Amino acid sequence: MKVLTFLGTGDYKEVTYVWQEEKAVQTYLFPEAVTHIFEPEKLLVFVTETAKNKLPCSSRHSAHNQTTPGPKEERTYLEILQDRLGAIVEPVDIPEGRSEAELWKIFDRVVSTVNEGDKIVLDITHALRSIPMLVLAIAAYLRRTKEVTVEHIVYGAYEARKPFNVPPNPEDRAPIFDLTPLLDLLDWLSGAEFLLKRSDATLLAERLRNIHQRAWQSRSSNDDLPRYMQNVASKLQSFSQALQLARPRDAMQYAHDLLPLLDKTTVEVMRWARPFAVILEQICSEATKFAHKEPDRLDKDNLNKQLAIIEHFLEKGLLIQAVLLAREWLVNWTALQHGDGDWLDRNYREQELEKTLGVAAKECWDSQSNVPEWFNELTNSDEVARLWDELTNLRNDLAHCGMRRDVARIQNIEQRTREILKHLSGLLNNASGRTIYGGRIVIDFEDLYGGVAKLDELSNYLERAKELAGEGNEVVLTGQAPIWLYLAVAHAIHGKARRLLYSSPTTGEVLIFDHST
Repeated sequence: MKVLTFLGTGDYKEVTYVWQEEKAVQTYLFPEAVTHIFEPEKLLVFVTETAKNKLPCSSRHSAHNQTTPGPKEERTYLEILQDRLGAIVEPVDIPEGRSEAELWKIFDRVVSTVNEGDKIVLDITHALRSIPMLVLAIAAYLRRTKEVTVEHIVYGAYEARKPFNVPPNPEDRAPIFDLTPLLDLLDWLSGAEFLLKRSDATLLAERLRNIHQRAWQSRSSNDDLPRYMQNVASKLQSFSQALQLARPRDAMQYAHDLLPLLDKTTVEVMRWARPFAVILEQICSEATKFAHKEPDRLDKDNLNKQLAIIEHFLEKGLLIQAVLLAREWLVNWTALQHGDGDWLDRNYREQELEKTLGVAAKECWDSQSNVPEWFNELTNSDEVARLWDELTNLRNDLAHCGMRRDVARIQNIEQRTREILKHLSGLLNNASGRTIYGGRIVIDFEDLYGGVAKLDELSNYLERAKELAGEGNEVVLTGQAPIWLYLAVAHAIHGKARRLLYSSPTTGEVLIFDHST
């Protein structure tokens, strides 16, 4: 433990400095009070040439004060401090701080006295002019670069003493202010900036977790302790990571889960994390834009949420994420217009949707391309084909880090992405009103029973069907099988599947039941 303190040139008067109503020290040199309160191994005293030679006024001590002897004549403040505290006092020369260059010298001198992993207390009580502000910057720097633990930043509030006698009596009690929350505020501001500028909640989540844990570790009772901040931290970080990784379905789900937690934690963050409370409304506003109860349910509202995320990426300068999601958005729009298949199935997306879009884009310059009829029937098919061609080129340019000839100019990428977003917004207006679902499970009955379906094997068939169906999925039954097997399986998965469909080459897909609404 080190205390870093400063001596100035003031005419210091003797009072009783009080720390948290637990410890009190009567002195006119505040570094002495800090030493007795925190018991450091070393007291680093930063002094200018003027402060080093400063003599106290001989009239300082009143005759009634017998407990603390007055300084010897012709002894400087620094010498008096050394006499009283002994070998732990280590003077460090600093310039006067009358120029920017001298302030930087003070910065370097203070920083150089602190080692990696030290624990320190910073005292600014007798510091001159702008040094207190400089100390705050030093503390933030040391925490970030040397993993220093700043236990406290303290200020002996001589002017707040009670009673306020002029001149003061040695028994007048002056509180010691703990200014450490100002340093914490800088961390909160950094965390808020990371989140609001780049959608990165790492620092904010870390602050919330630390405060939550410290509150419980230092608790004197179970009353008024935070209950939700740790959960908020986890959900907020997951929401942030989903955005950073351009995972809209995850971002929608985490945003949906986060909103009620933010509402529950409002009161406790006012008590434990007021800086977070200041930006709570803004976080709620952003989460509301993206929240979706069922992100695997693709409809116009889902597409709108995805579009909001793309716009969010552009606002935050996350251009790669914006382009990647814009491409997938166009695939999703096409899936909704097509209205058939599992929009989250990789094979369906690549072999049916992306392949169709690729052929349509090729037709823009090659009329011989064979575009499926269903795509040509779309009102916006030509525009969609051109957009796909533009997005594919831009996405490949970014994905390959510009490692090819004729790459897009960096200065043009944002503008091109904004133009694409305008076109996607126009397509949203013409999106189908239908709903389709991801997580589709296809159960082919011929895979259930092999060669011939046997009634005495029904229980085995049903167990296998339930295993394949899982929980909450859209299930499609297909393949040749006796009617009794179809009826039995449909009944067995009635409480497990979200939607059940029958499919055959003759009938196409026929909805049996839909429990998703």
